[in-house]
Amino acid sequence: MVKFLLFLNAFYLGLGTFFSFYVAPLLFRVLEKEYAGRVVEKVFPVYFGLGLIFSLLSLILGFRLGKGVVIILILNLIILAFQEFYVLPLSHHLKFTDYEAFMKWHGISMVLNLTHLLLVFVLCILLLLK
Repeated sequence: MVKFLLFLNAFYLGLGTFFSFYVAPLLFRVLEKEYAGRVVEKVFPVYFGLGLIFSLLSLILGFRLGKGVVIILILNLIILAFQEFYVLPLSHHLKFTDYEAFMKWHGISMVLNLTHLLLVFVLCILLLLK
């Protein structure tokens, strides 16, 4: 069970890191900002949705692996649900109505994403030690 959870979360960590630090910046370098934004806007719901599914599945399967694992997974679920169901819709609306507010929420989203990825990294380390 621990190996499966480690695989699942390491896979998601790799996916999230690759998208956040390579694919998204690359899109904004090679495409016009509007087109890159459209692509990224379509990817985010899938990315955060996968994170929600993987975190929920990990919580269900790893509930008995200790308090640290459970706390990290619950924090991840909260962050990802907030991103998916609040930040994304709000950002989409603000992008067209208040660009300054959109940029503020974009920054918040980036911090939340980095926090989430760091939590998944810590989770992988904890799973390695089990």
